[in-house]
Amino acid sequence: MDKKPTIRDVASRAGVSPSTVSRVLNEHATTYMRSETRDRVLEAIRELRYTPARSAQRLRSRRRDIIGILVPDISNPYFSLLARGVESIAFEEGYSTLICDSNHSTEKESRYLDLLMAEQVDGIIFVPVGVPDWPRIDRLRDQGVTIVASDRCVDGILGVEAANERGSLQLTEYALSLGYTQIAYIGGPEGVQTTQDRVRGFLKAMDEAGLAPAAIEYGTYTYDSGFSLAQRLLGEASIDLIMGGDDLVALGAVHAAEQLGRSVPHDLGVTGFDAVPLLSMIRPTLTSVRIPVFDIGKESMSMLVRHLDMPASNGERKVLDVDLVFGASCPSKGQDAVRSDEPPTRGAADQGGG
Repeated sequence: MDKKPTIRDVASRAGVSPSTVSRVLNEHATTYMRSETRDRVLEAIRELRYTPARSAQRLRSRRRDIIGILVPDISNPYFSLLARGVESIAFEEGYSTLICDSNHSTEKESRYLDLLMAEQVDGIIFVPVGVPDWPRIDRLRDQGVTIVASDRCVDGILGVEAANERGSLQLTEYALSLGYTQIAYIGGPEGVQTTQDRVRGFLKAMDEAGLAPAAIEYGTYTYDSGFSLAQRLLGEASIDLIMGGDDLVALGAVHAAEQLGRSVPHDLGVTGFDAVPLLSMIRPTLTSVRIPVFDIGKESMSMLVRHLDMPASNGERKVLDVDLVFGASCPSKGQDAVRSDEPPTRGAADQGGG
């Protein structure tokens, strides 16, 4: 006797996720589903002569089709773009989203995890501030909530991130090739994997060049952190380049230098990280590393959907590539500094995530 088709067989035939099939079967949350997607699922059901078990239907109907998005700072254009990427796939798949902003606070982050559990969300796209609150994470997963760490690598949790270490290595090698030798690094929170990866790439390039960092400081991925730490460093050490852990940190460093009477890029080079399109309007334009943050959001949501109706594979991890963006904030030391009002020279791939 032929094997009875399963919901995964239908999903495979239709080229969709099992959760999409379940929503079509239950006529639930299909209002915003593309009609061609629904028709494709129904055709696969007819072709395979699939009949769902009533118990499975009852179980699936308990879903609320709500996804939580928990980020450190929604006012940061980087995380806003990530959330947009998540929402674009969530909308297509028929999910509503609930956005929570931890404001770089582990305490607030934990409270939001409790709130998302109380809201009975189906899944969470999670950008942790530091070390995750594992008791709460475990409780959520025990309740059947699928969690994907986005823009972060967290052992034991599904994840999507960028090649941060490689990007930082390439950026530092580029800065060294321009003649900078007294380089200070201002990173984000020390306990965050993204920060560790970017610092690791920086240190590897410096070590290979036989140079020691002028300084390494940790703060938050904010303008204020970059401003205050750069002010202190520039008052204490001889520095010809500040590498910011992200573009907001770099922007803070640029303005701190200006307040101390040092012109960027004429007296001091500055680099960023992320290359968020909105920040390309600042002057001088930043030399940076482009992170495909919109795609990280999309991939995170796609991964979450894939694991809603099947056993979670906690080892699954996807790493997206990065590329350098060449701006005016980091000219060659062997040449006259590029005027800060000149347009940036950017790679063809630097089109932003939107």
